[in-house]
Amino acid sequence: MKKFIIYLFIFFPILANTQTLKGKVLGNDSKGKQTLPGVNIFWQDTNEGVASKGDGTFEITKKSSQHMLVFSFVGYQQKVVRINDFTPLEITLEPNLQIEEVTVIRKDRGTYLSVINPIQTEKISGAELLKAACCNLAESFETNPSIDVSYSDAVTGAKQIRLLGLEGTYSLLQVENMPNLRGLATTFGLTYIPGPWMESIQVSKGAASVLNGYDAIAGQINAELKKPDSEEKLFLNAYTNAHGRLEFNGNGNIRVIGQKLTTGIFVHASDLSKRTDDNGDGFLDEPLSRQLQIGNRWKYSNQKGHMAQAGFNVLSEDRLGGQMGFEREMTPGITNPYGINIKTKRIDGFFKTGYVFPSGRTALAWLSNVSRHKTNSFYGITDYDADETRFYANAIVTRGLDGAGIHSLNTGLSFVYDNFNEMLYNKNISRTEKVPGIFAEYTLKPNENITLMTGARVDFHNLFGTFFTPRAHFRYKMSEHVTLRSSAGKGYRTANVLSENIYLLASSRPLLWQDDVMQEKAWNYGVSLVQSYTLFGRELQLNAEYYRTNFETQLVVDRESSAENVILAPLNGKSYANSLQFDARWQPIERLDMLLAYRINDVKQTIGRELKEKPLTSRYKGLINLNYTTKLKKWMFDYTLQMNGGGRIPRYPVDGLDLAPVSADYYEFSPYTVMNAQVTKFFRYWNIYVGSENLANFKQQNPIEGANNTFGSQFDATNVWGPVIGRKIYVGVRFSLNYE
Repeated sequence: MKKFIIYLFIFFPILANTQTLKGKVLGNDSKGKQTLPGVNIFWQDTNEGVASKGDGTFEITKKSSQHMLVFSFVGYQQKVVRINDFTPLEITLEPNLQIEEVTVIRKDRGTYLSVINPIQTEKISGAELLKAACCNLAESFETNPSIDVSYSDAVTGAKQIRLLGLEGTYSLLQVENMPNLRGLATTFGLTYIPGPWMESIQVSKGAASVLNGYDAIAGQINAELKKPDSEEKLFLNAYTNAHGRLEFNGNGNIRVIGQKLTTGIFVHASDLSKRTDDNGDGFLDEPLSRQLQIGNRWKYSNQKGHMAQAGFNVLSEDRLGGQMGFEREMTPGITNPYGINIKTKRIDGFFKTGYVFPSGRTALAWLSNVSRHKTNSFYGITDYDADETRFYANAIVTRGLDGAGIHSLNTGLSFVYDNFNEMLYNKNISRTEKVPGIFAEYTLKPNENITLMTGARVDFHNLFGTFFTPRAHFRYKMSEHVTLRSSAGKGYRTANVLSENIYLLASSRPLLWQDDVMQEKAWNYGVSLVQSYTLFGRELQLNAEYYRTNFETQLVVDRESSAENVILAPLNGKSYANSLQFDARWQPIERLDMLLAYRINDVKQTIGRELKEKPLTSRYKGLINLNYTTKLKKWMFDYTLQMNGGGRIPRYPVDGLDLAPVSADYYEFSPYTVMNAQVTKFFRYWNIYVGSENLANFKQQNPIEGANNTFGSQFDATNVWGPVIGRKIYVGVRFSLNYE
């Protein structure tokens, strides 16, 4: 009797605190809802669980302290449900389309083209970033068929990208879905994100979602950085090349409180102190440079629907370019060699948080970042100093309008603050932008084959007034193998007249402009067709796409109307860009991935009252990329061939006459090819890579006009259309250690 009483006191509280929860699990696939046997069902953060039976039913014991029930099954999206009582459940799992996409469409390749997203989007994963040195974001697109990368001039080392034939300023550049590297960071911003820090890159074309703002005209590029709660514990990368560039990158994650609170530390340092002049024009092929970055980020997740992230990054950079004889301590002047010096200090931080309600149908998100950027520079004898303070905030509410996921709505508010101060030619230029905005985006998905996404936003600009931004995207899976997409939308952007074109100071002609700031407006229309087939037992993906951009207002860089000035003026006439691209992705033999692409650019602008082909833009681009990995991934071999079409070089009057001192052919550049290759050897925790950029050593002849008279009227280092640096051989080593 005493034992019975003891057992009663021990076990009764346990028995009274547990009950049995019952339910059924269904899978919603192309054949409709079906029962799912073998689904893993367990209480979050425990090992207590069961599997669903053959008819999809289950029974699981619930304690009073257990509320979050997890449903997990291969091929379906994991679902977490909050349990407050013992009402029988009916749970429906949706197919994991992302996993299906990567595994079936692109297999283990480093990039894949989504057929699920209504917006034409290509994801560049970490595996793709290993195919080249990828020292920074600008160098991460060498194997990408959609984006062109080139130098903006021959002395500063600034790189620019083109998407749909348009400069990168017309693409919204984001870091983790927040606009970044704008304004003063436009010229060199692509070099401010180290490649080893990145987890992936998403490139979308055409009108982007209104959630992200009004200023994506040609497309959107989003860089995702490594997360502090990832399995990567420590990563180190060291790099050097034959031109004397040294670089070190490192990041490490610390689990402060398990997976709930984690932090990541990032370090980047690069140095180029070797002077090279391979083409013998007396100028440095690459500017001497030093860059140091330190970053820290935190992530919190309570595993119950709430997540928050915050972090900061500090950057310092010093660039010195110009003639071989120019030294840092020299005073700019016509009695000294021609020099360029650009010193940059930048600090930025971010905070974002989100909460998913227990029902799973409603979510709240807050995204914000702030940056302070300061530049002190001179180009020859011209000084340019500027500073910028920028703040961005976006609040979003996501709501499923029905239980079946057919209707959903995103609404929210945004705010942009941008304070700009510049000094050029002893003229102070200041402005402050304040732009509150509201937006809404509705998505209709009646089945897995059709998605219609329409959105609109209204923004209230203190300088340009109120404007309306409509956008629409449509996706239709015509058959098992064919997906059609279309898009249309309007975009606006603030053109920072000086800071976006400051590289033009590397010329004897001073800048002449009407407005310090102006707003550009354009419509973008696009259509794409993705087809997937099986060829000789292996997946073949074909993509065809066409996009057109029509400008209503635009800032035009006119290098051709005046011999005395480079004119920055509003568009007076037509301006458009057509981009037609075809690409094929296939694995002809096991472990060999092949990408073939061809793109035609038709970009024209009204310059000097005449509609002309936009100068320094290639008329076409062809790309061949091959990647082969041996068994067990011991070795990896990469080869890329870029074929760039010819184009037009700007022609301006000489001595007041519209006559050229040489034949008209001089103002055309011919097609050229660039080859890159890399070999990587993998070990357990580390790998070593050796490669070459511009393997065939092609260089633009005389990229600096008037190099023998740097302060004369014919000096110009801005007519760059091809590589200014020859063959670049490099070697590097990576070390990676993950949590067990």
